[in-house]
Amino acid sequence: MNESELYQYALFMLSRRDYGKAELFARMKRRMYEKNEGIIDEPLIELVLERLSEQHFLDDDRVAGLLMQGYLRKGYGPLRIKQEMRQKGFPETIVEKHFATLDVDWFEKAALVRSKKFGDDLPHDFKEKSKQIRYLQYRGFFGDMIYELFNG
Repeated sequence: MNESELYQYALFMLSRRDYGKAELFARMKRRMYEKNEGIIDEPLIELVLERLSEQHFLDDDRVAGLLMQGYLRKGYGPLRIKQEMRQKGFPETIVEKHFATLDVDWFEKAALVRSKKFGDDLPHDFKEKSKQIRYLQYRGFFGDMIYELFNG
């Protein structure tokens, strides 16, 4: 694959949805591996990514903000959001910057997520309470928040 083909592939990918730099790098690397019988030219990929950044097609800062808002809408807690952002390869500085701008009452968010899934009534038996606690932990809420929610 030459630079032009790689650039066209990157534009095609970005036309479908927004990608962070690390995520697009991985996709381009995989594509190059498939097309070049196992030969990967990482400097060429970096060159194309730099060109896309200069043309403002690729912006980690913007994509991180959009993703964070999407994860909030999905009902994810702070731990899960940070984990998802790390998994997508965003630098810790960008994640922390956007996290600081979020104006969210996490306790209220946890209560909303719990009531949306299980209803307004708090559980009375141990089995149901454990199920709801595990669900909130999976969604990324802090243990002390969950404890406060159930033991008010």
